[in-house]
Amino acid sequence: MKQRTIELSFNNHAEMFNLPINPAEFEFTEAHNNQRITLLNIGEVNLIGHRGLVSGSLSSFFPSTTSPLARYADRDPMEYIRLLKKWKSKPQPIRVIISDCDFNLAMSIDSLTYGSHEGDKDVYYTLELSEYRFLNVPAVKVESQAKSQTSGLNTRPNTQETPKTATVVSGDCLWNLAKKYYGDGAQYKKIYEANKAVIGSNPNLIKPGQKLVIP
Repeated sequence: MKQRTIELSFNNHAEMFNLPINPAEFEFTEAHNNQRITLLNIGEVNLIGHRGLVSGSLSSFFPSTTSPLARYADRDPMEYIRLLKKWKSKPQPIRVIISDCDFNLAMSIDSLTYGSHEGDKDVYYTLELSEYRFLNVPAVKVESQAKSQTSGLNTRPNTQETPKTATVVSGDCLWNLAKKYYGDGAQYKKIYEANKAVIGSNPNLIKPGQKLVIP
């Protein structure tokens, strides 16, 4: 009588079967990604890293319909092989559950080897398996290009300066104002051109109290 159940399933038990004949023995390795380095004044040290992937193999046979062990199988030997080949070709892991040793892992089928012996209709196989780890990658929020461009325009500094103004007092003339604001009295025409509507046709006649734009 079988002492344990080894179940292989695919796509949340959409397809599954139990191994009809258990392997005589099996072994799985739980690796760890440690790193050995040599330090000048200490010698060799071991840096403990994160755990690696569990890996191992299952080897047994699928009994033919004429085998004394056929009662343990629920399908033809090649039906098992075809199902394993189908699972192996999919970008999804299978789940391996071994009943009596707390083994329940999603695993990839790294390789499938199978064949028959002369005069024997049983199909012998070896499955090489590696743990499959599901990655939970957080979603990255990306703003639309239009929003980014709008935000960029809104946050761009205002490089336009507000024009200066000057209130005319007694004794002022355009030459003095140009000298004060530009350091060059000869640029009085610039002030006049910007304020013709206020000054009138004669640039020499400015009056106290007039507000002039200094461009």
